[in-house]
Amino acid sequence: MLYNKVIKDYMDDWASRSAKAECIRFKRLSQRGMMLSCTDVQINEVIAEVAEIMEFRCTDISLSDNEVKVCFYMSFAKGDMMGEVPDVLVTDIPRIAEKFRNKCAVLYTGAVFGAGFEHSAVPRPNSATVIHDVIGGMFFMACRTLKKGVYYAGFGGCSIKAKALASGGYLPVMTYEDALFMVKFQRERPDELFCFDNTYGGRLADLHKALFTCLDEFDRICRANGIKYFLGGGSLLGAVRHGGMIPWDDDMDVMMLRDDYRRFLEVVGSEIDDEKFFFQSAETDSDYHSIFTKIRLNGTVFTTRFSSRFGSSHQGIFLDIFVHDKTADIKPLQKLHVFATLFARSMVFHKWEGTPMHFYGKAKLLCRLATWYIKRTDMKKLERIQERVVTFFDRFPTHSLYDGTGEHLRHGAFPARWLKKSAEMKFGDRSYPVPAGYDKYLRYSYGDYMTLIPASLRKAGHDIVRFDLGEYGR
Repeated sequence: MLYNKVIKDYMDDWASRSAKAECIRFKRLSQRGMMLSCTDVQINEVIAEVAEIMEFRCTDISLSDNEVKVCFYMSFAKGDMMGEVPDVLVTDIPRIAEKFRNKCAVLYTGAVFGAGFEHSAVPRPNSATVIHDVIGGMFFMACRTLKKGVYYAGFGGCSIKAKALASGGYLPVMTYEDALFMVKFQRERPDELFCFDNTYGGRLADLHKALFTCLDEFDRICRANGIKYFLGGGSLLGAVRHGGMIPWDDDMDVMMLRDDYRRFLEVVGSEIDDEKFFFQSAETDSDYHSIFTKIRLNGTVFTTRFSSRFGSSHQGIFLDIFVHDKTADIKPLQKLHVFATLFARSMVFHKWEGTPMHFYGKAKLLCRLATWYIKRTDMKKLERIQERVVTFFDRFPTHSLYDGTGEHLRHGAFPARWLKKSAEMKFGDRSYPVPAGYDKYLRYSYGDYMTLIPASLRKAGHDIVRFDLGEYGR
């Protein structure tokens, strides 16, 4: 049943989030292992998956006196699990928490509700709303030597005397609001792929329609002038994996080769319907300095926290246009080209942002010199330097490309033949061009691209401060 796949999706999410929680140090468990007493099948499966990810032993049979002993004693447990005093006791029963207060470290969860758990009910403000915070809190305590007493993992008030686990450094892996939405989604739409489609005031589907309006205008210009392009980034991934936009995505990407992009620049000014759209580049918008260009939708607002600092620039809903350029065929030169590109892009960005160069905490002396230089150099010159660096190898007959204007720049070079031929693929209601070698390109960009990210991360990525669809939301 699809329902079972949805539950497995949540369970994989719980395991992934717990294993990656920054506040949990698994070194102690890797050295000692963990003995677990728990009768709940789903919790056991999640803990076993975390143990596999983080490479430590987890068993319900004592192998030595060295394991960290953890006992789940929940209101939904079957049988008596209190044969001995564990190192960590996890319970949602107040009288059990009180009984063991002076015997071990007790994790009192409050009421436990989780999407997919057959014993879950309606969440309350003082609950551990999803199993993330039960399992994450348990691992946090098992990986540390905590004093005896009762600790609380949940949201809101606690019905018994307890120390907040957060006060000891535990970082909840989800917000209460997100947890509530996950539980509600699973209950109301148990057969659907989960994502946070409540973003943008519940207008995410309308945002997608507006983005297709931008894409269709770009596609019209390119087809009318015989210019080759491909769906790129998350849009290409969405076409291949979902047959449309990634359900939680909030922007759209296309990509071109440099020669095709130059031809596009020659015609876009006269071809674009400037009543509905705006082609945004450093040349058309004096407050815009990204290395990639955009097609914006007039009459809409999509203002991020960063772009809000440049109020005179166009802030409409947008399509991103990325360019792939040639790079060297020799690996040492490829690495040098990537470094130079990162540095040139960083100079432009820090000039735009008005901050000192820091370059990911590296090359500090070089950054101080660059900071001195960019303060005394106008933006146009820095952008010319950036373009010369990115396009440096376009004059040579190389057979390698790199993502010089995009977010996969650090992935280095890939064979130019991957973008030599195109094919049509359904994306939404119609078909658009994709690379014929899309599988290899997507693996270069995303690795195992058919595997979904954890459910609780499926959320729109832009930090929006103002959003308005205008006439496109009617």
